[in-house]
Amino acid sequence: MARASRFGSGLGALALAVSLGAGCGTERPPVTGDGPGVGVGVGSGEVFNPDAGSVAPPGCGTQPDGSQCDCLDVPLFVDPPTIYFVLDRSGSMGVADKWTKVRVTVAKIMRSLGPRAAFGAAMFPAPSGDDVCAPGTEIMSVRAGDAPSSGVDGPTTTALLAATRVTPSGGTPTGPTLAQLEPRLAGVAGRRFVVLATDGAPNCNTNAGCGYDACQLNIEGWPGCPKEGPRNCCEYPDGYSENCTDASSTLGAISALRARGVPVYVVGLPGADAYASLLDEMATAGGTALPTSPRYFAVNAASEDVMLTALKKVAAQITGTCTFDLKEAPADASLVNVYMDDVVLPYEPVDGWTISGKTVTLVGAACERVKNGDVLDVRIIAGCPRIEPR
Repeated sequence: MARASRFGSGLGALALAVSLGAGCGTERPPVTGDGPGVGVGVGSGEVFNPDAGSVAPPGCGTQPDGSQCDCLDVPLFVDPPTIYFVLDRSGSMGVADKWTKVRVTVAKIMRSLGPRAAFGAAMFPAPSGDDVCAPGTEIMSVRAGDAPSSGVDGPTTTALLAATRVTPSGGTPTGPTLAQLEPRLAGVAGRRFVVLATDGAPNCNTNAGCGYDACQLNIEGWPGCPKEGPRNCCEYPDGYSENCTDASSTLGAISALRARGVPVYVVGLPGADAYASLLDEMATAGGTALPTSPRYFAVNAASEDVMLTALKKVAAQITGTCTFDLKEAPADASLVNVYMDDVVLPYEPVDGWTISGKTVTLVGAACERVKNGDVLDVRIIAGCPRIEPR
Protein backbone atom coordinates (compact mmCIF):
# COMPACT_ATOMS: atom_id res chain seq x y z
CA MET A 1 0.00 0.00 0.00
CA ALA A 2 1.06 3.62 -0.43
CA ARG A 3 3.54 5.18 1.97
CA ALA A 4 4.06 8.79 2.96
CA SER A 5 7.10 9.17 0.75
CA ARG A 6 7.89 9.18 -2.93
CA PHE A 7 6.64 5.68 -3.55
CA GLY A 8 3.31 3.98 -2.95
CA SER A 9 2.15 0.46 -2.48
CA GLY A 10 4.26 -2.66 -2.30
CA LEU A 11 3.39 -5.53 -4.59
CA GLY A 12 5.12 -8.70 -3.64
CA ALA A 13 5.35 -12.07 -5.10
CA LEU A 14 6.01 -15.53 -4.00
CA ALA A 15 6.05 -18.98 -5.48
CA LEU A 16 5.00 -22.14 -3.66
CA ALA A 17 3.64 -25.58 -3.92
CA VAL A 18 2.93 -28.70 -1.97
CA SER A 19 3.74 -32.25 -2.93
CA LEU A 20 3.46 -35.53 -1.14
CA GLY A 21 6.02 -38.10 -0.17
CA ALA A 22 7.38 -40.55 2.35
CA GLY A 23 9.31 -40.41 5.58
CA CYS A 24 8.71 -41.05 9.32
CA GLY A 25 9.65 -40.10 12.99
CA THR A 26 9.38 -40.59 16.72
CA GLU A 27 9.04 -36.86 17.38
CA ARG A 28 8.28 -33.84 15.24
CA PRO A 29 9.81 -30.61 16.55
CA PRO A 30 7.63 -27.51 16.26
CA VAL A 31 7.87 -25.64 12.97
CA THR A 32 7.72 -21.97 13.93
CA GLY A 33 9.74 -18.87 13.22
CA ASP A 34 13.32 -19.32 12.09
CA GLY A 35 13.81 -22.29 14.37
CA PRO A 36 14.43 -25.90 13.39
CA GLY A 37 11.82 -27.84 11.49
CA VAL A 38 11.33 -31.24 9.98
CA GLY A 39 11.35 -31.85 6.28
CA VAL A 40 9.70 -34.83 4.62
CA GLY A 41 11.41 -36.45 1.72
CA VAL A 42 10.98 -38.96 -1.04
CA GLY A 43 11.74 -42.38 0.35
CA SER A 44 15.10 -44.00 -0.13
CA GLY A 45 14.06 -47.44 1.09
CA GLU A 46 16.11 -47.25 4.31
CA VAL A 47 14.99 -48.54 7.69
CA PHE A 48 14.38 -45.67 10.09
CA ASN A 49 16.83 -45.49 12.96
CA PRO A 50 16.07 -42.71 15.48
CA ASP A 51 19.49 -43.19 17.12
CA ALA A 52 21.09 -42.25 13.78
CA GLY A 53 18.96 -39.13 13.42
CA SER A 54 16.22 -40.59 11.20
CA VAL A 55 12.73 -39.18 11.56
CA ALA A 56 9.73 -41.53 11.88
CA PRO A 57 6.03 -40.80 12.42
CA PRO A 58 4.77 -41.05 16.01
CA GLY A 59 4.26 -44.67 17.02
CA CYS A 60 6.03 -46.08 14.00
CA GLY A 61 7.54 -49.42 14.94
CA THR A 62 5.73 -49.74 18.27
CA GLN A 63 3.22 -52.59 18.54
CA PRO A 64 0.29 -52.81 20.99
CA ASP A 65 2.21 -55.42 23.00
CA GLY A 66 5.24 -53.13 23.24
CA SER A 67 7.32 -55.00 20.68
CA GLN A 68 9.03 -53.29 17.75
CA CYS A 69 8.92 -53.78 14.00
CA ASP A 70 11.06 -52.17 11.32
CA CYS A 71 9.63 -49.15 9.52
CA LEU A 72 10.75 -48.90 5.92
CA ASP A 73 10.32 -45.76 3.84
CA VAL A 74 8.51 -46.78 0.64
CA PRO A 75 10.07 -44.96 -2.35
CA LEU A 76 7.68 -43.18 -4.71
CA PHE A 77 7.89 -42.18 -8.33
CA VAL A 78 7.80 -38.39 -8.26
CA ASP A 79 8.07 -35.51 -10.70
CA PRO A 80 9.14 -32.67 -8.40
CA PRO A 81 8.06 -29.21 -9.55
CA THR A 82 10.15 -26.06 -9.25
CA ILE A 83 8.55 -23.51 -6.97
CA TYR A 84 9.95 -20.03 -7.42
CA PHE A 85 9.24 -17.45 -4.74
CA VAL A 86 9.33 -13.80 -5.81
CA LEU A 87 9.09 -11.94 -2.52
CA ASP A 88 7.92 -8.36 -2.06
CA ARG A 89 10.09 -6.48 0.44
CA SER A 90 8.67 -3.02 -0.31
CA GLY A 91 8.11 -0.55 2.51
CA SER A 92 4.47 -1.43 3.09
CA MET A 93 5.50 -5.01 3.93
CA GLY A 94 6.85 -3.64 7.20
CA VAL A 95 3.30 -2.82 8.34
CA ALA A 96 2.03 -5.43 10.84
CA ASP A 97 5.35 -7.27 10.29
CA LYS A 98 4.02 -8.81 7.09
CA TRP A 99 7.51 -9.34 5.69
CA THR A 100 8.64 -11.52 8.60
CA LYS A 101 5.41 -13.50 8.55
CA VAL A 102 5.65 -14.18 4.81
CA ARG A 103 9.26 -15.38 4.90
CA VAL A 104 8.58 -17.61 7.90
CA THR A 105 5.48 -19.07 6.22
CA VAL A 106 7.42 -19.81 3.03
CA ALA A 107 10.04 -21.60 5.12
CA LYS A 108 7.33 -23.76 6.72
CA ILE A 109 6.13 -24.87 3.29
CA MET A 110 9.69 -25.64 2.21
CA ARG A 111 10.34 -27.73 5.33
CA SER A 112 7.25 -29.82 4.74
CA LEU A 113 7.89 -30.38 1.04
CA GLY A 114 11.56 -31.21 1.42
CA PRO A 115 13.09 -32.89 -1.67
CA ARG A 116 9.72 -33.40 -3.30
CA ALA A 117 10.17 -29.94 -4.85
CA ALA A 118 12.96 -27.68 -6.03
CA PHE A 119 12.98 -24.09 -4.84
CA GLY A 120 14.29 -20.74 -6.00
CA ALA A 121 13.65 -17.20 -4.82
CA ALA A 122 13.95 -13.55 -5.75
CA MET A 123 12.82 -10.37 -3.98
CA PHE A 124 12.21 -6.79 -4.99
CA PRO A 125 13.30 -4.10 -5.00
CA ALA A 126 16.93 -5.21 -5.11
CA PRO A 127 18.33 -4.83 -1.55
CA SER A 128 21.33 -2.72 -2.51
CA GLY A 129 22.20 0.84 -3.45
CA ASP A 130 19.96 3.89 -3.26
CA ASP A 131 17.58 2.99 -6.08
CA VAL A 132 14.32 2.21 -4.29
CA CYS A 133 12.83 1.10 -7.62
CA ALA A 134 15.63 -1.26 -8.70
CA PRO A 135 14.15 -4.44 -10.26
CA GLY A 136 14.42 -7.42 -7.97
CA THR A 137 17.21 -9.97 -8.16
CA GLU A 138 17.53 -13.68 -7.53
CA ILE A 139 18.49 -14.34 -3.92
CA MET A 140 18.46 -18.15 -4.08
CA SER A 141 19.17 -20.16 -7.21
CA VAL A 142 16.96 -23.17 -8.00
CA ARG A 143 17.91 -26.18 -5.89
CA ALA A 144 16.38 -29.32 -4.40
CA GLY A 145 14.50 -29.10 -1.14
CA ASP A 146 16.16 -30.35 2.02
CA ALA A 147 16.32 -34.03 2.97
CA PRO A 148 14.39 -35.08 6.09
CA SER A 149 16.09 -33.97 9.28
CA SER A 150 15.78 -34.64 12.99
CA GLY A 151 15.26 -31.00 13.87
CA VAL A 152 17.81 -28.84 12.02
CA ASP A 153 17.01 -26.88 8.87
CA GLY A 154 18.91 -28.06 5.82
CA PRO A 155 20.90 -25.82 3.46
CA THR A 156 17.96 -24.83 1.21
CA THR A 157 15.62 -23.59 3.94
CA THR A 158 18.55 -22.02 5.77
CA ALA A 159 19.58 -20.17 2.59
CA LEU A 160 16.06 -18.78 2.07
CA LEU A 161 15.79 -17.52 5.66
CA ALA A 162 19.27 -15.98 5.57
CA ALA A 163 18.73 -14.21 2.24
CA THR A 164 15.42 -12.71 3.37
CA ARG A 165 16.69 -11.45 6.71
CA VAL A 166 16.48 -7.85 5.52
CA THR A 167 14.41 -4.76 6.30
CA PRO A 168 11.45 -4.07 3.98
CA SER A 169 11.79 -0.79 2.10
CA GLY A 170 11.39 0.85 -1.28
CA GLY A 171 8.86 0.69 -4.08
CA THR A 172 7.31 -2.12 -6.08
CA PRO A 173 8.94 -2.79 -9.47
CA THR A 174 6.90 -5.93 -10.11
CA GLY A 175 6.73 -5.84 -13.90
CA PRO A 176 10.48 -5.28 -14.47
CA THR A 177 11.33 -7.92 -11.88
CA LEU A 178 9.18 -10.61 -13.52
CA ALA A 179 10.43 -9.63 -16.97
CA GLN A 180 14.01 -9.98 -15.76
CA LEU A 181 13.27 -13.41 -14.27
CA GLU A 182 11.48 -14.77 -17.36
CA PRO A 183 14.56 -16.12 -19.19
CA ARG A 184 15.87 -17.57 -15.94
CA LEU A 185 12.65 -19.51 -15.31
CA ALA A 186 12.33 -20.50 -18.97
CA GLY A 187 15.68 -22.29 -18.65
CA VAL A 188 14.59 -24.43 -15.70
CA ALA A 189 13.64 -27.98 -16.66
CA GLY A 190 10.37 -29.64 -15.71
CA ARG A 191 7.25 -28.09 -14.22
CA ARG A 192 7.70 -24.54 -12.94
CA PHE A 193 5.38 -22.34 -10.91
CA VAL A 194 5.42 -18.77 -9.62
CA VAL A 195 3.16 -17.48 -6.87
CA LEU A 196 2.88 -13.72 -6.42
CA ALA A 197 1.95 -12.47 -2.95
CA THR A 198 1.08 -8.79 -2.76
CA ASP A 199 -0.12 -6.29 -0.19
CA GLY A 200 -0.91 -3.70 -2.84
CA ALA A 201 -0.20 -3.05 -6.50
CA PRO A 202 2.87 -2.55 -8.72
CA ASN A 203 4.38 0.87 -9.24
CA CYS A 204 7.85 2.38 -9.93
CA ASN A 205 7.26 2.98 -13.68
CA THR A 206 8.50 6.50 -14.49
CA ASN A 207 6.66 6.35 -17.82
CA ALA A 208 3.35 5.16 -16.38
CA GLY A 209 1.41 8.43 -16.20
CA CYS A 210 -2.10 8.24 -14.78
CA GLY A 211 -5.20 10.08 -13.70
CA TYR A 212 -6.22 10.29 -10.05
CA ASP A 213 -8.15 7.02 -10.38
CA ALA A 214 -4.90 5.09 -11.00
CA CYS A 215 -2.72 7.10 -8.60
CA GLN A 216 -2.03 4.92 -5.57
CA LEU A 217 -1.96 7.86 -3.15
CA ASN A 218 -5.46 8.83 -4.31
CA ILE A 219 -6.71 5.24 -4.30
CA GLU A 220 -5.55 4.75 -0.71
CA GLY A 221 -6.84 8.14 0.46
CA TRP A 222 -3.66 9.75 1.70
CA PRO A 223 -4.21 13.20 3.32
CA GLY A 224 -4.97 15.77 0.66
CA CYS A 225 -5.46 13.11 -2.00
CA PRO A 226 -9.22 12.60 -2.40
CA LYS A 227 -10.34 9.29 -3.87
CA GLU A 228 -12.86 11.07 -6.08
CA GLY A 229 -10.41 13.61 -7.52
CA PRO A 230 -9.93 15.92 -9.23
CA ARG A 231 -6.54 16.46 -7.56
CA ASN A 232 -4.02 13.95 -8.92
CA CYS A 233 -1.30 13.26 -6.35
CA CYS A 234 0.86 11.53 -8.96
CA GLU A 235 1.00 14.57 -11.23
CA TYR A 236 3.87 17.05 -11.42
CA PRO A 237 4.65 19.28 -9.56
CA ASP A 238 2.83 17.79 -6.54
CA GLY A 239 3.65 14.14 -7.06
CA TYR A 240 5.60 11.51 -8.94
CA SER A 241 4.53 9.25 -11.79
CA GLU A 242 6.28 6.35 -10.05
CA ASN A 243 3.27 6.23 -7.72
CA CYS A 244 0.97 5.40 -10.63
CA THR A 245 -0.29 1.82 -10.70
CA ASP A 246 1.86 -0.03 -13.23
CA ALA A 247 -0.72 -2.51 -14.53
CA SER A 248 0.32 -2.90 -18.14
CA SER A 249 3.97 -3.95 -17.71
CA THR A 250 3.05 -6.31 -14.87
CA LEU A 251 0.25 -8.00 -16.82
CA GLY A 252 2.58 -8.23 -19.81
CA ALA A 253 5.31 -9.92 -17.76
CA ILE A 254 2.85 -12.40 -16.24
CA SER A 255 1.44 -13.23 -19.68
CA ALA A 256 4.97 -13.80 -21.00
CA LEU A 257 5.69 -16.25 -18.17
CA ARG A 258 2.49 -18.13 -18.84
CA ALA A 259 3.39 -18.32 -22.54
CA ARG A 260 6.65 -19.96 -21.44
CA GLY A 261 4.66 -22.62 -19.59
CA VAL A 262 5.07 -21.03 -16.15
CA PRO A 263 1.70 -20.53 -14.41
CA VAL A 264 1.59 -17.55 -12.04
CA TYR A 265 -0.44 -17.71 -8.82
CA VAL A 266 -1.39 -14.47 -7.08
CA VAL A 267 -1.73 -14.19 -3.30
CA GLY A 268 -3.17 -10.92 -1.95
CA LEU A 269 -1.93 -10.01 1.54
CA PRO A 270 -3.75 -7.60 3.88
CA GLY A 271 -3.92 -4.20 2.20
CA ALA A 272 -4.38 -5.59 -1.30
CA ASP A 273 -8.16 -5.35 -1.36
CA ALA A 274 -8.03 -1.82 -2.80
CA TYR A 275 -6.49 -3.39 -5.91
CA ALA A 276 -8.68 -6.49 -6.08
CA SER A 277 -9.72 -5.94 -9.68
CA LEU A 278 -6.08 -5.71 -10.83
CA LEU A 279 -5.14 -8.80 -8.83
CA ASP A 280 -8.03 -10.63 -10.50
CA GLU A 281 -6.58 -9.63 -13.88
CA MET A 282 -3.13 -10.80 -12.82
CA ALA A 283 -4.45 -14.21 -11.75
CA THR A 284 -6.32 -14.52 -15.04
CA ALA A 285 -3.22 -13.58 -17.04
CA GLY A 286 -1.25 -16.17 -15.08
CA GLY A 287 -3.73 -18.91 -15.91
CA THR A 288 -4.62 -19.58 -12.27
CA ALA A 289 -7.83 -17.59 -11.70
CA LEU A 290 -10.31 -19.00 -9.20
CA PRO A 291 -13.90 -19.54 -10.42
CA THR A 292 -15.31 -16.47 -8.65
CA SER A 293 -13.99 -13.14 -7.40
CA PRO A 294 -11.64 -12.73 -5.73
CA ARG A 295 -9.93 -14.78 -8.43
CA TYR A 296 -6.64 -14.58 -6.58
CA PHE A 297 -5.87 -16.19 -3.20
CA ALA A 298 -6.85 -13.59 -0.61
CA VAL A 299 -5.21 -13.40 2.84
CA ASN A 300 -7.48 -11.38 5.08
CA ALA A 301 -5.35 -11.13 8.23
CA ALA A 302 -1.66 -10.50 8.89
CA SER A 303 -1.14 -13.75 10.79
CA GLU A 304 1.16 -16.68 10.04
CA ASP A 305 -1.69 -19.18 10.43
CA VAL A 306 -3.91 -17.38 7.91
CA MET A 307 -1.04 -16.99 5.46
CA LEU A 308 -0.11 -20.65 5.82
CA THR A 309 -3.69 -21.72 5.14
CA ALA A 310 -3.78 -19.67 1.93
CA LEU A 311 -0.40 -20.92 0.73
CA LYS A 312 -1.35 -24.53 1.45
CA LYS A 313 -4.36 -24.08 -0.80
CA VAL A 314 -2.13 -22.69 -3.53
CA ALA A 315 0.21 -25.65 -3.05
CA ALA A 316 -2.67 -28.08 -3.31
CA GLN A 317 -3.63 -26.52 -6.65
CA ILE A 318 -0.14 -27.28 -7.92
CA THR A 319 0.73 -30.72 -6.58
CA GLY A 320 -2.21 -32.15 -4.65
CA THR A 321 -2.82 -35.74 -5.70
CA CYS A 322 -4.64 -38.73 -4.25
CA THR A 323 -2.79 -41.42 -6.23
CA PHE A 324 0.72 -42.58 -5.40
CA ASP A 325 2.66 -45.01 -7.54
CA LEU A 326 5.32 -46.86 -5.60
CA LYS A 327 8.50 -47.98 -7.32
CA GLU A 328 7.45 -51.56 -6.73
CA ALA A 329 4.55 -53.41 -5.14
CA PRO A 330 5.08 -54.14 -1.42
CA ALA A 331 5.92 -57.77 -0.67
CA ASP A 332 3.06 -57.80 1.86
CA ALA A 333 0.30 -55.17 1.48
CA SER A 334 -0.90 -55.89 5.02
CA LEU A 335 2.35 -54.36 6.32
CA VAL A 336 1.75 -50.92 4.76
CA ASN A 337 0.55 -47.78 6.58
CA VAL A 338 -0.28 -44.27 5.39
CA TYR A 339 0.40 -41.16 7.46
CA MET A 340 -1.12 -37.72 6.79
CA ASP A 341 0.82 -34.90 8.47
CA ASP A 342 2.33 -37.44 10.88
CA VAL A 343 -1.06 -38.92 11.88
CA VAL A 344 -1.80 -42.46 10.78
CA LEU A 345 -4.71 -42.81 8.34
CA PRO A 346 -6.54 -46.10 8.99
CA TYR A 347 -6.90 -48.47 6.08
CA GLU A 348 -10.50 -48.44 4.81
CA PRO A 349 -12.03 -48.01 1.33
CA VAL A 350 -14.54 -45.16 1.90
CA ASP A 351 -12.72 -42.28 3.63
CA GLY A 352 -9.24 -43.71 4.03
CA TRP A 353 -7.04 -45.43 1.48
CA THR A 354 -6.70 -48.52 -0.65
CA ILE A 355 -3.82 -50.35 -2.26
CA SER A 356 -3.70 -52.29 -5.52
CA GLY A 357 -0.36 -53.64 -6.64
CA LYS A 358 2.05 -50.73 -6.41
CA THR A 359 -0.64 -48.00 -6.36
CA VAL A 360 -1.88 -46.41 -3.13
CA THR A 361 -5.04 -44.30 -3.49
CA LEU A 362 -6.55 -41.88 -0.97
CA VAL A 363 -10.34 -41.97 -1.09
CA GLY A 364 -13.32 -39.97 0.15
CA ALA A 365 -12.68 -37.50 2.95
CA ALA A 366 -8.95 -38.27 2.99
CA CYS A 367 -8.59 -37.27 -0.66
CA GLU A 368 -10.64 -34.11 -0.11
CA ARG A 369 -8.30 -33.03 2.70
CA VAL A 370 -5.35 -33.23 0.32
CA LYS A 371 -7.14 -31.45 -2.53
CA ASN A 372 -8.28 -28.66 -0.17
CA GLY A 373 -4.74 -28.08 1.09
CA ASP A 374 -5.59 -29.21 4.64
CA VAL A 375 -2.75 -31.76 4.54
CA LEU A 376 0.85 -30.87 3.66
CA ASP A 377 2.32 -34.33 3.32
CA VAL A 378 1.42 -37.98 2.90
CA ARG A 379 3.88 -40.69 3.89
CA ILE A 380 3.74 -44.34 2.94
CA ILE A 381 5.53 -46.68 5.36
CA ALA A 382 6.01 -50.44 5.10
CA GLY A 383 7.08 -53.06 7.62
CA CYS A 384 4.49 -52.89 10.41
CA PRO A 385 0.95 -54.37 10.49
CA ARG A 386 -1.46 -51.84 9.01
CA ILE A 387 -3.81 -49.97 11.28
CA GLU A 388 -7.53 -50.34 10.57
CA PRO A 389 -10.56 -48.56 12.07
CA ARG A 390 -11.60 -49.88 15.45
